[in-house]
Amino acid sequence: MRKYCKAYYLKDLRQFTDWTEKQDASETALSDETVVYLWDDFTVVKSPVIPDKGLIFDAVTPEWQAFCKETLAFEIPEDLRYAYQQADDQKTSSESAAGEQSTVSV
Repeated sequence: MRKYCKAYYLKDLRQFTDWTEKQDASETALSDETVVYLWDDFTVVKSPVIPDKGLIFDAVTPEWQAFCKETLAFEIPEDLRYAYQQADDQKTSSESAAGEQSTVSV
């Protein structure tokens, strides 16, 4: 589940060497000044409100992630990191409990 996104001008993301844009044929071309949203899963969309509509970029690679972190300085703000850690801990706890239940024999 995505929780955080950050707005960028499209011209900044287009600096990435392997950048490609997904776009419907009916849509007009996006300008460098178009504001787009980079999600915490490193996908890029047109709207932060409807994240699954208007997908522009989803070729998430280690190189893309490094570009986002190093060039764009993209990171989850410190005050939100706790929420991510808490969600990860709950997921791990649930998976662990499910594994223990499946190993119990009668």
